[in-house]
Amino acid sequence: MNLNFQINSLLKKFETGDKIESYNELEKIFKKNKSNNLLRYNLAVIQQKLNLNKEARLNYNYLIKNENNIKAMINLYNMDIIEGKYYDALNTIESILKIKEIEGVNKDKAFVLYKLNRIEDSKKICLFYLKKNNKDVSALSIIGQCYFHERNFAEAVKIFENILEIDPKNLSALNSLGRTYDEKREKIQAEKYYLKALKLNSSSFHVLNNIAGFYREELNYDKAIKYYQKALIINPNNAYIYNNLSKIYFDLGNHKEALKNSIKALQMKKNDGDIQKTISFIYLKDHEFKKGWNYFEGRLDLDDYVKKNEYVQKLNSKLYRFNTINNKKGSFLVVREQGVGDEILYSSMYGDLLNNIENIIIECDSRLLNLFRRSFPKYAEKFVEIGNITNNNEKFNKIDFVLYAGSLGRYFRNNIDDFKKDSFINLDKKNVEDMESRTSVYKKKFKIGLSWKSFNNRYALDKSLNLEDFKNIFSISDCDIFNLQYGDVEAEIDIFNNKSNNKILSIKDLDLYNDFENIGSLLKTLDIFITISNSTAHLAGALGVKTILIKPENYALFHYWNQKNNKTPWYSSVELVDKKSFFKNSNFLKNFLNL
Repeated sequence: MNLNFQINSLLKKFETGDKIESYNELEKIFKKNKSNNLLRYNLAVIQQKLNLNKEARLNYNYLIKNENNIKAMINLYNMDIIEGKYYDALNTIESILKIKEIEGVNKDKAFVLYKLNRIEDSKKICLFYLKKNNKDVSALSIIGQCYFHERNFAEAVKIFENILEIDPKNLSALNSLGRTYDEKREKIQAEKYYLKALKLNSSSFHVLNNIAGFYREELNYDKAIKYYQKALIINPNNAYIYNNLSKIYFDLGNHKEALKNSIKALQMKKNDGDIQKTISFIYLKDHEFKKGWNYFEGRLDLDDYVKKNEYVQKLNSKLYRFNTINNKKGSFLVVREQGVGDEILYSSMYGDLLNNIENIIIECDSRLLNLFRRSFPKYAEKFVEIGNITNNNEKFNKIDFVLYAGSLGRYFRNNIDDFKKDSFINLDKKNVEDMESRTSVYKKKFKIGLSWKSFNNRYALDKSLNLEDFKNIFSISDCDIFNLQYGDVEAEIDIFNNKSNNKILSIKDLDLYNDFENIGSLLKTLDIFITISNSTAHLAGALGVKTILIKPENYALFHYWNQKNNKTPWYSSVELVDKKSFFKNSNFLKNFLNL
C-alpha cells in the first residue's frame, strides 16, 4: 500500500474515528520511516492534539533543527503560549520572523509581548495593522487586552464591544468582556458574557477557566469545580487549572486535596509564583510556618507583585534568598511590601532583625517613619523614607543585599511561639493624652471605633460593608461610635446619620488616611474597634487595641487573617469574625462587651 495513502487514511480516521487507535497505528508506521519528515510532522500534530506535549516537542524540535520547519515552529510556540512559557514562545517567534515576515506570527508576537508586560511594544504592532485595516479583529483584541492589563476598563469594554459589532459571534471578545466586568466586580454583566461565550463554544478552555474562576468568587464551588474539570479534559497538562482547583479545595477547608493539586501543578511548572503562593497559604494556615515561608517567596515572581513594585528588577539583582540570616559581612536594605497594612504587620519582625543584623537600613512609608523610630528607639537612625536608597543609585550601589519585609518570616517566625504576644508600635504619650481629652466630651459608657471599607484593591468590594450592615451595633444606646474610615465617605455618613438615632462621630481635622500618629491615638482611646480588612485594622492590632475584624470570603483573604480559629498569631488583640457569623449573630458585640 502506498505510504502517503496509509498516512492520509489514518489522519482521516483520527479526525472521525478512534483517535488512540489511529495514533498507535501511525506511530508504528513512523518507527519504520523516521526519515520521512512529513510523517514526523503529522505525528507531532496528533501528539499535540492528544496532549502528548513532551513527544510533540521532541518531533517539532527535530524538524526545526533539521529543516527550519516554520509550521513546526508555529505549533511549538502555540504550545508554549498555552503552557504560559512566553519567553520561549517569543524566542521561537523571533526565529520565524528572521526567516520570513508573517502577519499572523507578528500578531502572535504582539500577544506574547502583552503577556510579558511589554504593553507599548504590543500596542505598536497592533496599531501598525489597524492603520491598514481598522476592523482587524485580532489586532483590536490584543489592544483590548492591553487596556485590560493597564486596568483601563472603560477603553477595554469599548474595544471588545467594537469587535462584537464587526463579528457578533467573536468568542474572544465575549470572554474578554466577561473578564473585564468580572475584574470590575460587576457580577451580573460578567456572568452574562461568560454564558454567551460558553453557549457559543462549550469546549473553549479559556472560557471554562474564566467562568470557573467567576463561580469560585460567587461561592458556587460545585459549578466552579465542574468547569475546571471540563477544562482539564480539554487541556490535562495545564498547571494553572490544577492550581485553581487547589484554591477551591483550600477555600472549602480540604487541605489534603488542595495540596495534592498544587503539588501536581508545581511539578508541571516548577518556578511559578502563583502556585508557590497557594502552597504557602496552605502551610501557613496549618501553622507549618517553615514550609510556608519557603514557598511564600514565590510571590516575588508574580506579575501583580512586579507591576506594583517600581524598582523590582533593580532590587532583585541583590535579593537575599539564603536559608539563614546572620551578621555576615555586608549591608542589608529592607524594603516594604505592597501596602501600608502589610508593612505594619511585617514590622513586628523588625525588632528581631535589628537585634541580629548591624549594617542595615529599613525603608518605610513616610506616614510610618516616626512611629517606627519611636517604637525601635535604639535603632531609630536605621529607618528612612521610601526611595531614600532605592531611588539613589549611589547609595543603592553600596548595598550588598535586599530583603522584602515579608521574607523576614522565614528567619524569625518558624513556629507559633516565635510570634509576639504584645503590642509592638508605640505612640507619643502627649498625642494620646490630647486625644483622650478631645473624646472625653462624649460621655456614654463605651467608645467604639468603626471602619467598613477597603479601597484600591480588586477585592475591595468583597471586603467592604455598608453602614446599614452595622444597624445592630447602632442599636446599643450606651455607645459612642467614632468614624475611623478613611476615604471619601462623608456623604455616606451624612445620609446614615440623618436617619439614625445613634450618630457616627467624627474627630475634627483628623486625617484618617495620612495621620497614623493621631489615628493610633484615637484607637487607643477606644473600648473596641470594629473593622473590615484594611490598613487601620493592622494599626489597631499593632497597638494592642481590642479589635473585631470581619473577614471577607476565603478567596479574598490574606494569609494573616485566614486562620483555623478566630485568632491570628500576628495580633493577640484581634478577634476574627467571618461575614456569615457577623450577619447571623446580631448580639455578638453585646456579648463581647458583656452587655
